[in-house]
Amino acid sequence: MNLNKQKLEITLAQACKNPYDLCKDIGMQYQTYRRVAKGDNCKPATVGKIAKVLNCDVKELLED
Repeated sequence: MNLNKQKLEITLAQACKNPYDLCKDIGMQYQTYRRVAKGDNCKPATVGKIAKVLNCDVKELLED
């Protein structure tokens, strides 16, 4: 699964979180966040954790 960087950043802003907060909340290393945010492939579970913390639907974060 590939995340859309712009959608991810918008959702982070709506949740009033920065990437470091997100990583802390889901127990993910920041390097992993950077890789995922730039559009590299990631596991569905990772996308689910991100969406859960940001209180959004998984579909809102994915590439079109």
